[in-house]
Amino acid sequence: MKTRQLFPVLALLLCVGCMTQQSYEGAKLPRDEVARISGDLRFNAGSPLSVLLRQVDGRTLNLSENAVDVLPGTHQLLVDCRIQETQSITRHSLEVEVFAGRHYRLVGETGPGLRECTSVRIEAVD
Repeated sequence: MKTRQLFPVLALLLCVGCMTQQSYEGAKLPRDEVARISGDLRFNAGSPLSVLLRQVDGRTLNLSENAVDVLPGTHQLLVDCRIQETQSITRHSLEVEVFAGRHYRLVGETGPGLRECTSVRIEAVD
């Protein structure tokens, strides 16, 4: 495949999982009025551990989405934690409280030797 033909394919792969879902009704609100929750990109080559955000409040994210903007308050998350070496995936349900204007990231905790994902937590980025 020529370089020209390969560029659109590479651009598409880089964008897989890099969009943000709006989980509330109505017009898009300013960043200081919502909270953003982010997981890892779905195409996360080379990373030994990936934490993928699957659902927020029962609403499933598309394959192109790795983050969600939510209103402040308590939210229910469904998250997959994947260990690259063993190809194991564990599913975790989290109830989290988030605040307006904050960015949160999902973080996986592993067992000894990076063989399993034991839990997932959320932490403020800023």
